[in-house]
Amino acid sequence: MLTVLPIQSKSEQEELCKLCSVEYLIEGFCYRADDDDFIGICQFTFINDVGYIENLAYAPNMDDSEAMIIMLRATMSFMHRCGLSRSIMKPNATTDKLLNMSGYLKNENGEYAVDLKKFYGGCGNH
Repeated sequence: MLTVLPIQSKSEQEELCKLCSVEYLIEGFCYRADDDDFIGICQFTFINDVGYIENLAYAPNMDDSEAMIIMLRATMSFMHRCGLSRSIMKPNATTDKLLNMSGYLKNENGEYAVDLKKFYGGCGNH
């Protein structure tokens, strides 16, 4: 069964970032996806009312794009519940395949972004 959980320990976050070959961000938050095996991470930060997807990265020898998108949606939902208005995918945060599946669209500034209020139907915080 797929589980997506926030990582509570900075040492675990650092270890999983290393395993996924991405830079560990001490100020970042992180989710992990597992389905019997470790699938990958979504590391993210907040600045003002914008959430930034820093990394959406697979574990070695993993390629479960559905699990990764479910983890991304959990991250976006958390951002929305925190009152953030937008989420931006940092350049090189993920693979082209996952970016194309993510729902993030290029905006007028050339960034891949999602308006979280529109994405979640403008129903406010939960």
